[in-house]
Amino acid sequence: MAKHARDSGPATEVNGPTPVHDRPPGGAAAGPRHATSTRTGIRRLVGIAVCLVLAGAAVGYVVVNGNPSRATIDGAGAPASATATDGGQSGAPTSTVPTAQTVPETAVGSVRATGAGGPPRPVPSTGAGVTRPGILLIAAPASDGSFEVDERVWLGQSVNALTLRPAQVDRAGRQFASTSGTATQVRLSAGDRTVTVPDELVDRASTVPVAEGDHFELRYRLADVTVISTPSTAGRALAAIGPLTGNVGEDLPVHFIVTGPSVLGLNCPLLPFAEQSCGSRTPTGPGFEHELPARLALATVQFDLPPA
Repeated sequence: MAKHARDSGPATEVNGPTPVHDRPPGGAAAGPRHATSTRTGIRRLVGIAVCLVLAGAAVGYVVVNGNPSRATIDGAGAPASATATDGGQSGAPTSTVPTAQTVPETAVGSVRATGAGGPPRPVPSTGAGVTRPGILLIAAPASDGSFEVDERVWLGQSVNALTLRPAQVDRAGRQFASTSGTATQVRLSAGDRTVTVPDELVDRASTVPVAEGDHFELRYRLADVTVISTPSTAGRALAAIGPLTGNVGEDLPVHFIVTGPSVLGLNCPLLPFAEQSCGSRTPTGPGFEHELPARLALATVQFDLPPA
């Protein structure tokens, strides 16, 4: 009996379950208990963190998808945005505001003139206004009887002001007595700089200050220079044109080139009668040309009104 008691006692101590409250008063937990509680705590912290992340994502989804802000709606598809920075110190953007696209303003004297809107026209490689002093005037008729004009000016001496005025078209004959000539959409450039023309309009003589130089380019629409030929073929018209640049030397050559398939002929009404049929066909395309001294620089153009 005594031996049996000795054998069973140790088995109870070794194999029996460890009490949950087996902690010495005021002492630290045993090793196995410490490891278990640490892992449990970590799992709890991880679980709490996951719950917080999921909750935040759910709130974000509701804000973005459930009730989008007005700024998001108004800014959708905006072509450009303005980004404010911290005074240019770090360059880091601090706010972004959608903005509408705007057309940049062109400062006077910053870019070459863009012209009056007509298609580009071929420019001869030599001649007055190109390789020698003079004026090259290239004109093309439009369906309303006006002309798109490109005027290249080489004065041969520097000036600081340019005189602009409509040509005296009434000198071409009594049929032009009621016309006066008006240039609109006027673009003036001096070298690689633009020059302001008040209201982009020239309907009377005016002086425009320019940077010192002798090369200029004018592009404009010339109106109120055309009369309908009657009796004649329907749509047949006659126009009188001359350079917009005035106050130049009397003998400065002016080379007229009138282009387009509807142009039928070019006359020089200030020449003697026998020489007035002056136009010759241009070698680069349909149209007529002739060169005159500035004092006689007026030409009449017979043409059919082009289709609109």
